[in-house]
Amino acid sequence: MAVPLLPGPVAMPLASPVTHDVTIVTTRKFAQARVMGVPPEEFGIERGARGIRDCNYCFHEVVTKSEAQLIAEGFDAAQIKSLNDYTGHTNIETLARDTADEHFGSGAGANAAARLVRITEHYVRMDFEGNGRPCLYQVITGGDQGEILRKDGRDCITPFDAIPFAATTPVPMTHRFFGRSIADLVMPLQREKTALKRGALDNLYLHNNPRVEVAESNAGPNTLDDLLVSRPGGVVRTKTAGGLNWQVVPDITSSIYPMMQYLDAELESRTGLSRQSQGIDANALQNQSATAVAQVFSASQMRIKLIARVMAEGVRDIFALLHGTIRKHGQQQQTVRLRNAWVTVDPRNWKTRDDMTINVGLGTGGKAQQFAQLMALANVQKELIGGGKVNMVGDRELYNTAVELTRIMGHKNPDRFFNDPSAVNPQTGRLLNPPPAPPAPPPDPTVLALQAQAQVEQQKAQADAIHQKLKTESDIELMKTKAELDAQLKVLDANLKAATEAKKSERVPLPGAQKARDGHHYVEDPKRPGKYLLVVHHV
Repeated sequence: MAVPLLPGPVAMPLASPVTHDVTIVTTRKFAQARVMGVPPEEFGIERGARGIRDCNYCFHEVVTKSEAQLIAEGFDAAQIKSLNDYTGHTNIETLARDTADEHFGSGAGANAAARLVRITEHYVRMDFEGNGRPCLYQVITGGDQGEILRKDGRDCITPFDAIPFAATTPVPMTHRFFGRSIADLVMPLQREKTALKRGALDNLYLHNNPRVEVAESNAGPNTLDDLLVSRPGGVVRTKTAGGLNWQVVPDITSSIYPMMQYLDAELESRTGLSRQSQGIDANALQNQSATAVAQVFSASQMRIKLIARVMAEGVRDIFALLHGTIRKHGQQQQTVRLRNAWVTVDPRNWKTRDDMTINVGLGTGGKAQQFAQLMALANVQKELIGGGKVNMVGDRELYNTAVELTRIMGHKNPDRFFNDPSAVNPQTGRLLNPPPAPPAPPPDPTVLALQAQAQVEQQKAQADAIHQKLKTESDIELMKTKAELDAQLKVLDANLKAATEAKKSERVPLPGAQKARDGHHYVEDPKRPGKYLLVVHHV
């Protein structure tokens, strides 16, 4: 290979370039806020506290992290390894919840990194800096001795803005943090029902196997052995016949069953769950109107709705804490999917929220009630469109109604039945389902009235013309007929005159003014010349 020479007084060869294989690693931290449920036995609060926000001390025992997880989070490895194992055998509530021997083991063995370690997070308001202004701090301790742990070479004492816990209870107690659960309301009644049912069963057992009275004079060496063996049709040997006196146990179940029904009614009043609302009472709908049944259902759900509304207060605190956490630790914009659209969200621009509004999702009813309500909305839309209020109901609103109806009916894909009016062709950018041409505006009523009047007048003129034409034609026909009749009358008159003249010329006077015709005799009438009278002879 030829080596180029540098110009100048001294010619030196160029060094060959040196290359290196470089691997670039880019690390991006993705922060995420999480909500975790805390068992009651792992949380504690100071006595007399009324709420978490204004309390001076509370703690949380984290017992779900292993030794390897804590070391990976930055805690001192030697300190974590020196802590005792967490077994959970000493916690009463943990053992009560254990139903299948699933309590924590000792963790000792070959895999020591997987053993569970007890870590406690303390949240306490104190004057740690000594400036006379107490602040909220998080203190993390480990083990049963409460030793403060070290993380990244520093003690785990960190200032905090707010206690990151939200608590709620189904039945609040006035001015108390701890309320009452549904179990607290029903456990006394359940114990009473258990005692009553056990008494009824014992009474039935005594009915099946009553006690027997045996006189000592009738008891033989085998009598007690036979009585101790309880079997159907068993033989009891005595010295004399009839030596056994069986006791009659009174039946007390007739008084136990009404009492159990009373306790059931009290349970319904305490919990709000009635047999009618659960659908297990076969007689609930007999001889009752639909309105009465609906009132029973509504009354039984009032307490359930109240409990749900109270529990929603805890959900509000959860979202308030989430909002504050995301707002504090959000470092960049994020693109999230919201309402089927990708939206850019920047938590740094959020404003501080001290309160939130709760909308409890109750009272919507089942599918039948939802379908009826949606059909009522569809009818209102139909009436608005029929009334010409197309500015209030458009294609998008009608499509939304159709989509909700499809969802209630159980179909997940509404596009199989209805076309989305906002769907766009990605190639042309035009709507796939453009709306039809708008209908022509309705004509002016005045114009319609004038047109109707002109049409009536036109029809009247046409009728008058036809009538006049028919009248003219009838007059012409009448005149023709009259002329023909007149001509015929003239001909008849002429013929009649001619006949009359011919008869006059043929008339001959008879002698003696008598005339014989058809065998009769006639005499000329002196008053009327030319006229003859019939002569009748009487015999």
